[in-house]
This record gives sequence, structure tokens and C-alpha cells, in this order.
Amino acid sequence: MVRDLCMFAGFNEDSRIVWFKITYSKGPGSLSVITDFLEKENAFIKFGHIDNITQETGEYSIFTELKKDMDLDELAGKIKGLEVVSAVEHGVSEFGMIYSVDFPLNVIGVRGVMSRALTIVDIIKTLNQSVPHAEGLLTLSGLRGGGHAAKYFKSIMPINNSNFASMIAELYRAVGWGILEIDCNPETYEGKIIVKDSFIADVYGGSDQPVCAFMSGYFAGYLTEYFGKNISVREVSCKATGKDVCEHIISLAPTSADKEYQLRGEIK
Repeated sequence: MVRDLCMFAGFNEDSRIVWFKITYSKGPGSLSVITDFLEKENAFIKFGHIDNITQETGEYSIFTELKKDMDLDELAGKIKGLEVVSAVEHGVSEFGMIYSVDFPLNVIGVRGVMSRALTIVDIIKTLNQSVPHAEGLLTLSGLRGGGHAAKYFKSIMPINNSNFASMIAELYRAVGWGILEIDCNPETYEGKIIVKDSFIADVYGGSDQPVCAFMSGYFAGYLTEYFGKNISVREVSCKATGKDVCEHIISLAPTSADKEYQLRGEIK
């Protein structure tokens, strides 16, 4: 699925953002058949991306804005029924985390940029190799970012115990950071976050220690801002050390928090 054009759009109660990945046979007018059909079905295309898979087939990934009462399975079936189409995948961006390709890019309320994961990981590696207490600095940087994200979400849409986890999970997927599985009890403030395909761990390479301190901080900042409590998040298992996934443990920071807990769970 195309992720390199995803931005945060906001919340619209009357519609939802739906993506389709359409495999089609190349030929004169093939794409026109697809776009003309979508227009007739009142599927407003926010933007699209074409990948040339082979000389005979292509992949057209699009984000559309659809009315909430539209039957997505039925629409996907109609698209697949087109003569030029061989396969269709689809899904819902529940919180509308895309916008457009206008410059400058906008990501959760502020200007954003696209960067290779390797570029960011090189910065992290440089800090780890050259700066004392680099893990704490990375955690603090993430802490602030996660707090800003939660503040922005709260300013544009209702955020509550039923959606706070899925909201950040969609953000992570949309910007290519990873796929999250979140289990957090909003009454005890305890739980864990599993990160699959963490961009930091995947690119970092082998390590004796967990390398996703920035993500731990981001989670802590997000949860601290949402709960209004100082939340600590610690990575206890990392893909960079040979594990299958990265695992971050969530807990309430002690009232008399030492410096480490402050870095991981308190926004100054």
C-alpha cells in the first residue's frame, strides 16, 4: 500500500477515507476505465499512485473519500468486475490520516518532510556513538513529539478510551513507522505495545541493546498527554537484537520519579 503520500487530514463525521489497491492490465484507456467508473460511483479520489509491476500489468493505489453508508465490499467487487482489473484490495483509514500532495506537506498539524528511514537511523546511530546519555536524549525527543501529536488529535476530534490506541496505531502505519498492537488499561495505565516492522529496528541492524528509545518516548509522551498522568514506557525487546518484534512496556511513573522516569514519562 502506498504510504509515501500520507498526511493527516482531520476528522469528517459524514465520510471516511478508503484506500484501494487495484491490479490492472495495461492497455489504451485502462486507467480511464477505472477512474471513470469511480467517478460514476461518487468515489472522490484524493490522490493516486501508479506502480508498473510488469510490462503487462500495473498497480493503481488510490485514496478516496466515500460516504459512510457506502458498502465497501460491494464497491470493491464492482471494481474487480471491470474487464481491465484482475485484483482489488481495500481498507479504511479510520481517522483520515491522509491529505494531499500539496507543498509544503502537512503532518498532524505542522509542516512535515519525507525522509529515508536510513537518514533518521544514521542520526540515531551518531548520537548513540558520540553523545553521553544518548538514549535519554532520544527518549526525550520522542516524548515531546508524542505529546504534540496527542494535543493535536484532541484539538480536532473526540479522543477517548475507545479510540486513543487505534488513533496512534493508524498514525504509525500512515507515516511508515511501524504496525502497532496496543494493550493498555486506561484505569491502571499499564500494558504493552508491540511494534511490528519498526523502521528504526529494521534499518539499524544488529545490536546488543534495544534501539527504539525514540519510539518509547513517543508512546510515553502521547499517553502522558492523553491520560493526564506521567506515563513511563520502556522497550524490553527489540527486533534489532534478534527478536521477531519490538515490545514496549507501559506503566505509571512513580510519584517520586528519578531522572530516567522523568525522561520516559513526564513532559517538562
